[in-house]
Amino acid sequence: DPANPEAAQPGTLIASALGYAAVGINMRGTGCSGGSFKFFEPAQVTDGYDAIEIIAQQPWVKFNKVGMVGLSYPGISQLFVAQLQPPHLAAIAPLSVISDTARGILYPGGILNNGFATEWAIERQEQAAPFGQPWAAKRRDQGDQVCIENQRFRGQNPDLVDLIRANRYYYPEVADPLAPFTFVDKINVPVF
Repeated sequence: DPANPEAAQPGTLIASALGYAAVGINMRGTGCSGGSFKFFEPAQVTDGYDAIEIIAQQPWVKFNKVGMVGLSYPGISQLFVAQLQPPHLAAIAPLSVISDTARGILYPGGILNNGFATEWAIERQEQAAPFGQPWAAKRRDQGDQVCIENQRFRGQNPDLVDLIRANRYYYPEVADPLAPFTFVDKINVPVF
């Protein structure tokens, strides 16, 4: 929920207190963004690349350098974006990250994690529904036409729990692209 205009994230608060400009961006298919949501899909990763490059060109960005900070999903997503090596990315500070989505979170020891993993997926699916986040519904009620228009494609959101259950065993072609350990060697910026 990093782009919730009513609840700044801890990283945003810290960055602002230190004099940095902060931009909160929701993943595609969440909040008031367009598109559909799927875990760490390539489109989501290239969105991050594009966001870095667009932000870097703003007149208020010193030296056209951008850093990323975030906790959990906003932290993990930094690893995915940084592997693409956006030219204006200066550093990342990913907190509470994972190394292997499938074997570490979804199926530890080969058993479906019906606790955290599936509950988390259900919550993300509910929040990715049209106006599934209260602040997005409030934006709609206030007449935010961009937010309203961006909800049109939420019907394209895949069923996240079905995706989890359809891949209940380790398939390298499905799991490895979602495992940061397979690509962190491509990150060439400082990492905190």
